Amino acid sequence: MCVARELSTSLRDTVNIIRKTNDDLYKQLSQIDKLIIDLKHEIEFGKFDVFRGYKKFKQLQEALQQRRIIKDEVELIEPLIRYTGSIEKSVDKVYTAVVNKELGYKNRKYTPRVLKSVANS
Repeated sequence: MCVARELSTSLRDTVNIIRKTNDDLYKQLSQIDKLIIDLKHEIEFGKFDVFRGYKKFKQLQEALQQRRIIKDEVELIEPLIRYTGSIEKSVDKVYTAVVNKELGYKNRKYTPRVLKSVANS
């Protein structure tokens, strides 16, 4: 594989990884939000002794801390998403152009210009 194809593949893969990571983070955020809502409702409608109340509090605290970690990651990846969103189609076009050009090299033929006219003399 030529260097240009490797680089264009790497660029395309990087853009795809950024997009997939962002999607995964939002799925994780959705899941943790659902867990937090479940815990809040359980606390709202439940009757707890001190020990069970503390356990629920710790579960909620851990879920909120996990949510903060995910939200921080989302915030950090956001500039990459904005940037790659504007170049995503261009990256695909560049990759396709490089691959097509490389494939075209296999079938190319050279037609001599000077040697042909000298050979006829």
